Amino acid sequence: MEIRQLKYFLTIVEEGSFSGAAKKLHMTQPPISQQLKILEDELNVSLIERTTKKVVTTDAGELLYQRAKEVLDLLDLTAEEVRELREGISGTLSIGAITSLASELLPEKIQHFKKMYPKVNFQIHEGDPNRIMELLENRNIELGITRLPVNTQVFDMIRLPEEPMIAVMNKQWDISNKFPYINLSNLEDKPLMLLRRLQGTSSYNDTVEPVKDSFRTLGYEPTIITESDNIATLLNWAYHGIGIAIVPKSAKNLIPYDEIIYKEIINPSIKTRPSGIIWRKKGYLSTVSRKFLEYFKA
Repeated sequence: MEIRQLKYFLTIVEEGSFSGAAKKLHMTQPPISQQLKILEDELNVSLIERTTKKVVTTDAGELLYQRAKEVLDLLDLTAEEVRELREGISGTLSIGAITSLASELLPEKIQHFKKMYPKVNFQIHEGDPNRIMELLENRNIELGITRLPVNTQVFDMIRLPEEPMIAVMNKQWDISNKFPYINLSNLEDKPLMLLRRLQGTSSYNDTVEPVKDSFRTLGYEPTIITESDNIATLLNWAYHGIGIAIVPKSAKNLIPYDEIIYKEIINPSIKTRPSGIIWRKKGYLSTVSRKFLEYFKA
């Protein structure tokens, strides 16, 4: 069993056809088919069902596919670590984050990390929790920072602290005498704008239900005029005085207008859903990403 045979086999399965694998590997099809046949003869098993147009793995083929991925990932990691012993830690780390946390949490973390590892570069992708999950599952990013819950059978995580919700408003709505906080009761009958995430296959997160529940503890229903899955839209509408947005505190840095007032909500306070930094359980993690996770843990 040779490494190149494992690479050919993985590419056949992932591309779904011999022709697709040949195109991906920049080869002709016959050598790929020949190497797969040699591998099957050596193992004395069939790895591919040849009675269908699309590649379908046998049980033995599925087992080999999973093991081959682990072997090749380990080889890549080993080669990377050997290079880093000579050159120092370098490379590009791809991170996905929901918009509010990307603006609040990442700049400070990345600034400190770059001081320790100046040869590391970053690619940052922003989106809602479902988008972050999709990017991870498709291996477009290595790490994601998002609201919980997530599927713990698919992802490992480091939980991050909860953060308070804040009321964001134009100066015309300043009803708490310029104090940096506001009682929840002060928002009774005020036009509120809340963040809602669409339910998807990977995650579900919103601020609508926590806000409603908090108001109900005071004995009344909130006046909700807008629900949006775009936090920047809510902040922009708050800036224009349409209503008062209730968003996570980490959103403060998204629109730094002097006309916008941010007030922490108290009596009772409202907390966001917990957040976490997540990665695929069975996925390959580069040395850079593992160092970044160690930094978060510390």
